[in-house]
Amino acid sequence: MSDGRGVTGVRPAANAEAARWLLDADVFWGTLVRYGPPGFDVYVRIAFAAATDDVDEDGDVESPSSLRTALATLAAHTTTPAAGYAAIWEGWGGGPIPDAPRVDIPNRAMLLVTGAVDVLRDAPVLASYGGAALLNEGPGPHLAWPEDRAWCLACEVDEEIEFSVGCSLDAAQALDGALPGVVRRVQYGEAAPMYLDELSDR
Repeated sequence: MSDGRGVTGVRPAANAEAARWLLDADVFWGTLVRYGPPGFDVYVRIAFAAATDDVDEDGDVESPSSLRTALATLAAHTTTPAAGYAAIWEGWGGGPIPDAPRVDIPNRAMLLVTGAVDVLRDAPVLASYGGAALLNEGPGPHLAWPEDRAWCLACEVDEEIEFSVGCSLDAAQALDGALPGVVRRVQYGEAAPMYLDELSDR
């Protein structure tokens, strides 16, 4: 049985205050969960490795390694690498709601956890089995950022093709170097296909 911290050092946040800046963003909820909040110097979209290589037998995308690589890269682009936050859609996995603060994004209520930036990639599955447990499996977080808000990674629940990062120019260049050929610069909130079948229709 986990002690609530799990093997990754990720734990439920003390409260939802660290996510208030997301809720204060004056943008449509669908834009927020796909792009994060506005105001960063650069926004990029990054293709899931799963979009081309790792689709399971049911046609669902599997755990995207590019998201994990992006978070590992972004850990070097914050002054607070030891303190970060990840928000996970509360409906992920269909299990009981764990003991973590709720972030009330319309249509995408999420649960807030915290830990060092370099372990946030392992944060997403919070399940309760007689007590809060953090399981080191599943997809990456749906929203993630360091305490200093130097960047924000956003992965909409239904995304099958790409996720987004708002960040500095230096961080964007580092992402491009770490993930060659799958990072593209975009304008905040611009329309982008979400589902694999939308690409096949082109």
